[in-house]
Amino acid sequence: MPFDIRSETFTDAVPKTGKLEKIAGDLGFTEGPIWHPDDGYLIFSDIQESHQYKWHPDSGSQVFRTPSNQSNGNCFDTEGRVITCEHASSHLVRHDHGGKRVTAIATQYDGKELNSPNDVICDSKGRIWFTDPSFGRIREDLGILREQDLPYQGVFRLDPDGTLTLVCDDFQQPNGLCLSADETRLFVNDSWGGHIRVFDVAEDGALSDGRVWADVTGEGDGVPDGMKCTTQGHILCNGPGGVHVFDASANCLGVILMPEKSTNFCFGGPQLRTLFITASTSVYRIETRLTALPMIPKDTASQ
Repeated sequence: MPFDIRSETFTDAVPKTGKLEKIAGDLGFTEGPIWHPDDGYLIFSDIQESHQYKWHPDSGSQVFRTPSNQSNGNCFDTEGRVITCEHASSHLVRHDHGGKRVTAIATQYDGKELNSPNDVICDSKGRIWFTDPSFGRIREDLGILREQDLPYQGVFRLDPDGTLTLVCDDFQQPNGLCLSADETRLFVNDSWGGHIRVFDVAEDGALSDGRVWADVTGEGDGVPDGMKCTTQGHILCNGPGGVHVFDASANCLGVILMPEKSTNFCFGGPQLRTLFITASTSVYRIETRLTALPMIPKDTASQ
């Protein structure tokens, strides 16, 4: 079994019969998977080769965008457009017209270049949250070696009116992030800190009471990286050995063990219960019993 089971309730989330299936391979460094719930395809990044791919169950992988400025994390905004983090340009960009036009939507803060936007999510109000560690400036295979302008590795919120706000600046290397189902809590992990932090989110998007929610520990290669929340309140997070599954009380139920270092994942498939996992040179999938939050957030402001 490809699992490190730490609680008997792990099988309520992932069946013991679950098997990993490789759906793409021979890639450079995969990251940032997102699933389009209506059209049934997966988009993911190959940071090292500076490609973005679109994978469909019937046709396999095809290039979505190249060069992608060593893109990393992706998400959909409330209009279903792809939002992408770019390491080489230090930009957060939006894909318009089916990806035919790419527009930079965040490039600087306080007159200084962003570090290397890494992972990104969008909430139901259309606000975009992203992490900005330095990986794309300190690893030649993941970006361009160069000094950073900002004196910190922060977390940012981009509002629909274009206002960019630094919401936290005391991480070593912030990476994956996700919101609770009711959007009242923001979870952000720290790759070098080895843990997940949680913040309370006010109606205006301000954060408060930041605290460590869980340590991400285990054997094997990997650090806290991609992260998602389910409708049941589970938090899934990449970490040593594979994908760690936490319950709503921060207990680690077990780990989906991976044959390669895992970097990120998303839910997809017809019922949004299939976990698509990017792992170094390959992409895998495995069936779960979990229920994903909406892939494309619904804009409540227009209701």
